[in-house]
Amino acid sequence: MSTIQKIKGTRDFFDLDAEKFRYIEQVCSNEIKKFGFKEMITPIFENTAVFNRLGEQSDIVTKEMYTFFDRSNRSITLRPEGTAPVVRAFIENKIYANSIDVNKYFYFGPIFRYERPQAGRYRQFHQFGVEAFGNSTAILDVDIILSAWTIIEKLNLQNIVLKINTIGDLSSRDKYQKALVEYFNKYTDKLCNDCKVRLEKNPMRILDCKVDVNQDFMKNAPKIKDYLSQESIDYFNEVLRGLDTFGIKYEIDENLVRGLDYYTDTVFEFIIKSDDELNNLAICAGGKYGNLVKDLNGPDIPGVGYAFGVERLIELMDRQNVWPSLKINPEIFIMALDEQSKIEAQRLALYLRKLGLKVEFDYKNISMKPQFRLSEKLNVEYILIIGENERKENLITVKDVANKTQVTIPISDLLNYLPYELINAKEGFCYDENAQ
Repeated sequence: MSTIQKIKGTRDFFDLDAEKFRYIEQVCSNEIKKFGFKEMITPIFENTAVFNRLGEQSDIVTKEMYTFFDRSNRSITLRPEGTAPVVRAFIENKIYANSIDVNKYFYFGPIFRYERPQAGRYRQFHQFGVEAFGNSTAILDVDIILSAWTIIEKLNLQNIVLKINTIGDLSSRDKYQKALVEYFNKYTDKLCNDCKVRLEKNPMRILDCKVDVNQDFMKNAPKIKDYLSQESIDYFNEVLRGLDTFGIKYEIDENLVRGLDYYTDTVFEFIIKSDDELNNLAICAGGKYGNLVKDLNGPDIPGVGYAFGVERLIELMDRQNVWPSLKINPEIFIMALDEQSKIEAQRLALYLRKLGLKVEFDYKNISMKPQFRLSEKLNVEYILIIGENERKENLITVKDVANKTQVTIPISDLLNYLPYELINAKEGFCYDENAQ
């Protein structure tokens, strides 16, 4: 019988990897709350119609969605991105009806896309994302980008470049789409099969093609800047001035259009600059969407947001070696030398755990040799030893593993022998066998 294995394109998180995962979640959540964002948790699956509104010709909708019919014959899709579910919840729960000018939410959870697994790409991955609804101002776009940059700095990431562009308002995009059709019609024989379809349905998506990107005719394609309305030009310039004000360096990328069709005006990506296969991969991407709420049958309210790819962050932080000290092992191991002491070890462990310490003990052995072996495997900092003599005299033996020192003290003085950084409370405690 073959061994059961995980699905291709997925990954397991355990031990240190799980700690890294939670560290990123904690940093992102803590930092974004400082910008006034509240958390929103949505289901991992939605009615397929929610995602079809993303743009029926986008790669995500046409190629990458995990869609199935449930037992009631309803078309259900595992979420391929996080924005549409948040917009759906924003509309369905009438959050827009409150008196807040800008409603700001963040989310953290799994995303599902059927794409070819490779470096930094999975079929199930996780995103941390933010969405702000209710204000169509450049200063909000700037604040959103600033929040992403704050997270990047907090994670101590290096060699990250902000790429930014404008794809204009709807009238600007209509003019640009017509110019692209006229231009690319001259090169239909050179376009890849996907781009031939895009030419008919959404020619702007040709600019995002990874197959034709290096061909000369792509480099000479019309630029969006030549078709922008004055209002779109002024808006984008205001965004750039805001970034300049706060010293955020950026590169204008005129081919940046993003992979989803709902974006308008500002679009951006934070990409990796490196000498390996992660080069030019985005760790964070987003932009403004002026019409998505309305397109999902909600009020005419604009939004702006972005999402970080968590697995990609982990991989990048591994390669750049920028993790803080993450401890997953217990700090203290309690060694019991007889059966009665085993009960006392468990009682002491409970006390110390309530004080915030990570404590472990051997559930089975009472001889010293196997317990020492276990403590070595756990890589603990301190070993506390309880035997019959210690029990009778209310004493405990404390072994400092790093310094290779050992001392026997009254158990009521134990906290004074543990480093301050390990424990917040310095008062003694009652070692009472009847205490709960």
